[in-house]
Amino acid sequence: MDDCAVATLAELQIRLQTLKLLPRTGWLQRGLGDVESVAEHSFGVAILALIIGDQHPELDRERLLATALIHDMAEALIGDLPASARRLFGATAKQEAERKALLELLNGLPQAARYLTLWEEYSQGTTPEARLVKALDRLEMLGQALVYERAGARTLAEFWEDRNGWFDEFPLVRALADRLYAEHDRHAG
Repeated sequence: MDDCAVATLAELQIRLQTLKLLPRTGWLQRGLGDVESVAEHSFGVAILALIIGDQHPELDRERLLATALIHDMAEALIGDLPASARRLFGATAKQEAERKALLELLNGLPQAARYLTLWEEYSQGTTPEARLVKALDRLEMLGQALVYERAGARTLAEFWEDRNGWFDEFPLVRALADRLYAEHDRHAG
C-alpha cells in the first residue's frame, strides 16, 4: 500500500473517531444527560445485524454487516440530525447532505463506490439487507429508549408512537419490537 493510501485511511480513521464523541441528539433534546454516542448506537445496530442476520441465511451477511457499520458514517461530518431536522429540511435534503458527507469521507478509498452503493441502498431501502438494517436501526433505538425509561426518563413517549410498518418484513424483528413495546407499555402504565 502506498503512502497516499495510508494517509487516506489514517485521515478517515481520525474522522470516524469523532463518532465516539458525538452524542445522539434526540436524547439530548429530551433533557437526558449522559446519552449514547453515535458510535455506540452504530455498534448496537451492527451487533443486532450479526445476531439477527444469523436467522436469515437468505441474506448476504457481508452486505448486511457492512451496511450496519456505515449507515450513520456521514454523521462524522454533519452531526446527528434529529427527526425534527428531517421534518424541517425534508428527507431529500438530509439524504443529499449525508451523501455529500460520505463522498468526502470515502474519497480516495479503493472501495468508495461499493460503500456509497451500500449506503444508498440503505437510504432508499432497495435491498432486503438495507431494509433489515433500517428495521434494526429502529429496534436499537427503541431498546435504548427503554433503557433510559427504566433509569427514570419520562420524556420519550414520541419515540414509541410509530408502531407499524418498520418491522413487518422480518417476523423476528417484529416479535422483538412487540416485546419492547409491551415492556414500555407496562413501564409507562
